[in-house]
Amino acid sequence: MSKYSPLILILLISGILGTLIFRSCRYDWNPHYIGNKDVTVDRKLYSPDRKIAVVYYTLDVGVRGTRSYKSLLADDDYDNDLIRYTLPPEIVVLNWAGNRTLNVRYDPNEIFRLGGSYTEIDFSKDTIVINGVSLINKKRINENRDSVFYENSGKYQ
Repeated sequence: MSKYSPLILILLISGILGTLIFRSCRYDWNPHYIGNKDVTVDRKLYSPDRKIAVVYYTLDVGVRGTRSYKSLLADDDYDNDLIRYTLPPEIVVLNWAGNRTLNVRYDPNEIFRLGGSYTEIDFSKDTIVINGVSLINKKRINENRDSVFYENSGKYQ
């Protein structure tokens, strides 16, 4: 037996464990499809004509637990990838104002509450169009990361 055999065995086991942990921790390990067993549709907020809906769903992301998303889907989109029309975490849906108009609130603090990253959508405009639906920004809330951490600190004690 050579003097390098235990070292090679340790490196091999470490590599396998590291790969398994990395693969189980990736956020987008499972594709976001309605039929995926790791996707749970929580609720749907339909437009007045019921042709389009804001779909709230949860995705199991492995050892990190679950993560909540919301997508803006028309009838034709239910068989496709859910992430294609995902609403960013900064957008809080208020209500439908019409068949193709949605009232929303821009709140950057939602990123800290829900997790996720900033998006490249220009939120300085009052109206944004996603999947043919106009999102009308009714209110902007300033970022206050400290208050969100203080608000959530009691949950982890």
